[in-house]
Amino acid sequence: MAQILEIEPRQISRDEMNLAEFPLTVLSTRVNASIKTLEFSDSVRGKNGELINRRWIITGADKFGLPTSSDDEILLGLLKLTVDSGFEERKVFFTRYELLKILRWTTEGRNYSRLQKALDRLSGVRIKASNAFYDNEAKSHSTKNFGILDEYEINDGRHDGLTKPSFFTWSEVIFKSFQVGNIKKIDLDFFLKLSSAVSRRLYRYLDKHFWYKSKIQINLFTLAHEKIGISRNYKYASSLRQQIDPAIQELIEAGYIATCQYLGRGKQTEVCFYARPRMGRSVSQSVDNPLKSSASTSEYSAIAPKDLSSSPPVEQCESLGQRLISRGIKPAQAEKLLENRSSSQLRKISEILNYYDTLMVERGHKVRSPVGFLFKAIQNCDQFVLPEEKEKKLKNKPDLIANKGGQVEPKRQDFREQYLIARKKEINRIRESAEKNLVSGISAEVRAALTRVQSMISSSNFEDVVRHGVDEKLAKLFKVPDYDEWLTLRQK
Repeated sequence: MAQILEIEPRQISRDEMNLAEFPLTVLSTRVNASIKTLEFSDSVRGKNGELINRRWIITGADKFGLPTSSDDEILLGLLKLTVDSGFEERKVFFTRYELLKILRWTTEGRNYSRLQKALDRLSGVRIKASNAFYDNEAKSHSTKNFGILDEYEINDGRHDGLTKPSFFTWSEVIFKSFQVGNIKKIDLDFFLKLSSAVSRRLYRYLDKHFWYKSKIQINLFTLAHEKIGISRNYKYASSLRQQIDPAIQELIEAGYIATCQYLGRGKQTEVCFYARPRMGRSVSQSVDNPLKSSASTSEYSAIAPKDLSSSPPVEQCESLGQRLISRGIKPAQAEKLLENRSSSQLRKISEILNYYDTLMVERGHKVRSPVGFLFKAIQNCDQFVLPEEKEKKLKNKPDLIANKGGQVEPKRQDFREQYLIARKKEINRIRESAEKNLVSGISAEVRAALTRVQSMISSSNFEDVVRHGVDEKLAKLFKVPDYDEWLTLRQK
């Protein structure tokens, strides 16, 4: 009879950044024996703005085949064992029973067999990463051909407690990536509770990128085919959405994603994910003190203003500091912004962050320097007037919010999404058709203008701000219609 594992405290593990960026496994628990290779690719901007084309090629051993979706679970389980051992050695000793407990699997015989087959596949897999392996020591992308595990040994200790333990050995490339810090925390229990391989793969990809920013925008086909590993037989946006939407809905219902939007049509369809508002990045509370309330037990803790009012300023600063960092403020700057703040000021800063997230969703394209705007708003939080504060002042002046006939204006924002799509397409067209010298000159001008705030912005976000600034200057130079003009033209 199967033995049911006892409930354990929440597990916080680690994920390797390169393995979170591209898939390692197929999305099913079985692989067609004729399929020996998986290939994924994308393009990213490098430090100097150059376009880097990346390829991620996975081959399995002839005898054991490609890794399956359940092997992703086991890989993160091996990482959890490594976390518990302190990342001291490439060789990690364990018992199969211990690993099954981490995975929340039952200890019946077939699961012991599943573990060994997974270790065979993980030991036999090779990855050719062309410009696709990020070296955190060199701070650049490199080309590598590497494996995941060099070896493993299983010793049956179920009947004899004196039998030597089992072990596995990470490849030198992967273990070095651990050592140079190219890893991040991941809520292993949250990952394991997700109902499908698509949900789990999407969660790992988003969790990597939400670590640095609260909004992720990506082409639907790139996300589906290159990041999640959905079959390329799904060639239409509608069929891809049928595969992805249930996973998105699960992550929204679980409180991980705030909302998701689709922009554009066909091959140009973009997906925008927004991190859950008031998302704290600190896991120290949930890990160090499991007796705290359930609202603090996940890696991403939602902390509402009412919670902040009853917390000591030190705890408020820790949570708010992580929120600032996740939105592009450098750690040293975040610390200075929160230094010597009163509880009321910290509550106001929390409200400003909530407003900032909403602003980025609704009108982010109109904010010239989002991180610079946020920095100044926090720096002068006492003088910053939130929309709800303005509304209170206008309550006794209804004439200021009504039109001349005393009627409420029509909801013009109904067309804003269409306008943003049209505007983006027009700016991209201008970029492609404009002279290169003109675009490069504008780019240099924008960089020079942003010199004063560059120290406040992480390098990746700085490039986004520069590109946004160039887009805005091109829009102005070539007289791209604003929203009101576009509405007028549309109605004609």
